[in-house]
Amino acid sequence: MASSSTSGAPLKRRLGFRLLLVFFGLFAAGVLTAAVTAIVLAPTLPPVHNILRKHLKAPLQVLTRHGQLIAEFGNEERMPVTLKQVPPTLIQAVLAAEDRSFYTNPGIDLLGIARAAWVDLVTGRKAQGASTITMQVARNYFLSPRKTFTRKAKEVLLSFKIARELTKNQILTLYLNKIFLGNHAYGFEAAAHIYYGKPLKALDLAQLAMLAGLPQAPSLDNPIDHPHNARARRHYVLARMRALGDITKAQYAQADAAPIATRAHMIHYHVDAPYVAEMVREYMVKHFGKKKTYDGGYRVYTTLGAREQEAADHAVEDGLLAYNIRHGYYGPTAVVPVSAQTSPHRLRRDLRHYTTAGGLVPGIVTSVGHRSIKAYDLDRHTVRVGWQGLSWAAPFITVNAEGYAPRQASDILKVGDVIYLHHEGPGRWALSQIPRPYAALVSLRPHDGSVAALVGGFDFYHDNFNNAIQAYRQPGSSFKPFVYSAAIAKGYTAASLFSGAPIVALSGAHGELWRPHNYSEHFLGLTRMRVGLAQSINLVSIRILRAVGIRYAVHYAERFGFKASMLPHSLSLVLGSATLTPLEMARGYTVFASGGFRVRPYFIRKIVDEHGKTIWRAKPLVVPPGPGVAIHGTPHFAVQAISPQNAFIMTSMMQSVIRSGTGQLALSLKRIDLAGKTGTSNHERNAWFSGFSPYLETTVWVGFPIPKSLGRYEVGAHAALPIWTQYMGAALAGKPDTPFAVPPGIVTAIINRHTGLPCSPKNPLAMREYFIKGTVPKKGAQRGVPGPAQSVRSSGLF
Repeated sequence: MASSSTSGAPLKRRLGFRLLLVFFGLFAAGVLTAAVTAIVLAPTLPPVHNILRKHLKAPLQVLTRHGQLIAEFGNEERMPVTLKQVPPTLIQAVLAAEDRSFYTNPGIDLLGIARAAWVDLVTGRKAQGASTITMQVARNYFLSPRKTFTRKAKEVLLSFKIARELTKNQILTLYLNKIFLGNHAYGFEAAAHIYYGKPLKALDLAQLAMLAGLPQAPSLDNPIDHPHNARARRHYVLARMRALGDITKAQYAQADAAPIATRAHMIHYHVDAPYVAEMVREYMVKHFGKKKTYDGGYRVYTTLGAREQEAADHAVEDGLLAYNIRHGYYGPTAVVPVSAQTSPHRLRRDLRHYTTAGGLVPGIVTSVGHRSIKAYDLDRHTVRVGWQGLSWAAPFITVNAEGYAPRQASDILKVGDVIYLHHEGPGRWALSQIPRPYAALVSLRPHDGSVAALVGGFDFYHDNFNNAIQAYRQPGSSFKPFVYSAAIAKGYTAASLFSGAPIVALSGAHGELWRPHNYSEHFLGLTRMRVGLAQSINLVSIRILRAVGIRYAVHYAERFGFKASMLPHSLSLVLGSATLTPLEMARGYTVFASGGFRVRPYFIRKIVDEHGKTIWRAKPLVVPPGPGVAIHGTPHFAVQAISPQNAFIMTSMMQSVIRSGTGQLALSLKRIDLAGKTGTSNHERNAWFSGFSPYLETTVWVGFPIPKSLGRYEVGAHAALPIWTQYMGAALAGKPDTPFAVPPGIVTAIINRHTGLPCSPKNPLAMREYFIKGTVPKKGAQRGVPGPAQSVRSSGLF
């Protein structure tokens, strides 16, 4: 027994020695392999110093002139922050979850890598992580996500290099801004907004721990899609923080018990201007390309004013909903089966096909009372609509006819009807419907042409066609001021007389008879130009154009930015038979509002890159300041398109449109600094109002997408002017009510309102009129009086 024991000892020593040799041999081989790998891969590693300048993909931001967010475009939601902006609690949570030795390790975790290598070797799978924060930075900034041994080796070598060349705080900042955290969120600040709708600094311990647990598996652990997994992961992070002494036992218990109260939050837009946002996106793609537009982190400051844009949205929405009420109820959008047993889940499922439109919310009627109904809406609320919100809904027959007024709710709706609801105040709802007509509003600042507000339709997401810049429609009588201005330039005055008698003209190539008429169907005698414009008298206006000359008027209109080639060379020009966009009309009217200068509309003020550097700035054409006003910089001055005196006379005449003519609804604003003109095309296919103050020019159009009648009496004063009035009332609130400045060269004279000739102030028909110096009529003269009704050959038909 003894000899056997004695002989076994040397054997064990020899076996142990051999195993030791094998171990050292393997170790040496590993070191040699690592050295060779490093030598081979080192030249292929990217330079680390570039990482600090490396572009972080960030979306395009569209902002108002004062920086309020309008929209974002991009594939990744990212909001870069500095380390000082990150709550210390989040840093503790991230380090506890991802890399507890971050501030002491050399960029890698050797034990973790050895453990991962062993698992990979035993299982044959390349799945084990062992990534430090530095390694994740290396992978996210420089390497592909593919799991290969070569990539892992590069990751380790690059991590050493990053740790050697960058500070720990620089590495951590890169990590906090780059890491993917699910639901399109890249970086912790973006994740805070998407999961909680708040900035990082506003989150509590439970919420920060939730975010800190996401980097390992953002798709599987995010609280929106997998709340159970998210709770377990948050528990792990909090437990690690407790073990490391970052939080107290009480803090741990409170945070661990907190509910998973999160949902997908849309980025909060301060101003709703999707039509302008799309204009910006198209501009950026055209000039910068798609990739740089969506990932370049550009901030585009538009010219929009937040107050003006909000007022424009409300005015267009209210104006179109008012049209709905005037013309009756089209009927439910759809009908779905509903019974007493129908669950809220089923109702939500039936509503998933419908979205909000403008301020309207889709809902399903769940019960019908005598004069009220209840509906389940898209926001998961059951709302009651009383008779005040239902009684308007006589059935629509045509734009000119409605059915009998309803007497009870069942005359209008039944259970299962899919409807749209309008919230009219606390606890007050009304039945509504998506308007069939379209509308557009453009508001420009006359001094430089900047767009203060623009609305292209009722709801961009329902129909993204931008009527403000894409809809070419006949402006009707709102085009008359440009022809009247041509007459002023020719020497006529606001007091010049023109006949309102019938006209018979030959029109077109085949010589058809054209008998234009006034909207009222009445004929007038001799009429002053001021009255002709204020009352929008067609026959007077046609004679003014004939006196001026069609060719002269067409080319004169170019002073307002119109192209002569786009205008009809016929007498119908003055009746607005051209096809123009609301933006073009708005630009034309700014010439009057600015005292005769032609500005150039623009909607982008400046473009700022991801580093905050302004790379492009608008150079608008500005109206020269008055005498004695200092000029700063080197502005580009607008062209004097018409004389200041002409602009003033026309403005005065368009003030009469509001004071005593077709625009009297605007008197409700109780301002003296307003002027404008209504417009209605044949058969009420288009309704317009263009008007201005010294601060804003605004044009409103209402019509169908395919031109057809809006209905009897849906003229500019009825369909468009209420929108204009509501908008201007809000946009001009707080602005001084300042009369239009009278330029040099303007004189006044007392005239007889019937003859247009000078008279005694004691004459009961006396009135004061403005004239350009040298054009005051003399007693006995009768300017602008054409002969009796006569045939006039015309090349166009209106």
